[in-house]
Formats: sequence, C-alpha cells, structure tokens
Amino acid sequence: MTGNKRSKIAGRFGARYGSSLRKKWSEIMEKRYSDHLCPVCKTKGKVYRIASGVWQCRKCGSKWAGAAYTPS
Repeated sequence: MTGNKRSKIAGRFGARYGSSLRKKWSEIMEKRYSDHLCPVCKTKGKVYRIASGVWQCRKCGSKWAGAAYTPS
C-alpha cells in the first residue's frame, strides 16, 4: 500500500525531500485542485487552469488572470 491518510497528497514522496518541503508542496497542490468559484457566473467546481495564472470557466467560457495556483 502506498502512502497513508496522514500524508495526504504528498504521500507519494515517502520519506524523501524533508517534511517541511512536503508540507508546503501539499498545501499548494490542495489549493490548486480544490473547487474554485467563477467570478463571472459564480459557479463552483467548473473553473480550471489553462496555464500558470490563466483560468477559465467551463460553464460561461470566461477567461481571466489570477494567481499561479488559485484563481483569486
């Protein structure tokens, strides 16, 4: 069995790379893959990242620039 519940998304790294680096990476990736809210149509869960800092809504088709890992 690979990983455990405590290590969350960074469990695939095992004991490598140090705990603080795995925690930082885990926080960033959890924010990136969580459900985001579209600022135009206010739909949650339809927003996805096209490139670093470029986001698009699947429902209304609007594109906007945001942060690298979150569309804020």
